[in-house]
Amino acid sequence: MLSIATLIATFIAGAASFLAPCTVPLLPAYLACVSGAGAADLADAQRRRSFRGRLLAGSLLYVAGFTSVFVILGLSAGSLSRFTKGSGSGRIVEVVGGVLVIVFGLLILGAVRLTWFERVRTLQLPDRLRRRGVAGSFVVGVVFGLGWTPCVGPYLAAALTFAAISSHAVSGALLLIAYSLGLGLPFIAVALLWASLPQLPRRLTRLARPMTLAGGAVTVILGVLVATGAYTHVTSYLAQLSTPH
Repeated sequence: MLSIATLIATFIAGAASFLAPCTVPLLPAYLACVSGAGAADLADAQRRRSFRGRLLAGSLLYVAGFTSVFVILGLSAGSLSRFTKGSGSGRIVEVVGGVLVIVFGLLILGAVRLTWFERVRTLQLPDRLRRRGVAGSFVVGVVFGLGWTPCVGPYLAAALTFAAISSHAVSGALLLIAYSLGLGLPFIAVALLWASLPQLPRRLTRLARPMTLAGGAVTVILGVLVATGAYTHVTSYLAQLSTPH
């Protein structure tokens, strides 16, 4: 059964992905791409305000693009879990999943390194698509979802692992929706605020390192709880606390 605690954990993983060290510095480039505005337009405060509507529309479509990809991945991971649990190996899946989440947490902390996760998996966008701005934002989001960056990779992989140890495909999809909201809502907020606070991306950069350390530590703890079987007891206890008597 899908718990509120699991949804919150995956939402936080999405927010941590947004504040990852290799994501925040790219915000101006992402916003320019999805709005169709040039560097000169976005450098000028007056012009930037005139692009506010396009920034919002483009960011919404961009978030919808990568969300669609992540939800499909969540459905697939949840379906796999249902098959394995039906075969009686559910606990094995949880142990393996917990260990994987611990590894992803250590990757986020920088305690371990895997070359595969350090490679940037990006698909080159044609110039014609980049120039389309808002009209091409959904496709740009899909490309981002398919070619996640090294910083987002461990968080997304952890979210997919939780989807894989869930009990249903729908649960997997809901978890990846929560992850996408955690990643996408801050992006939309920055698009709205950027016209008034042009230094916002730079200020967010200061939060990247502490958020990365906190996110990695929480991910490791969650992995330990899942691998030992304590996660189910913790979520059940939290559910009892939140249930009115």
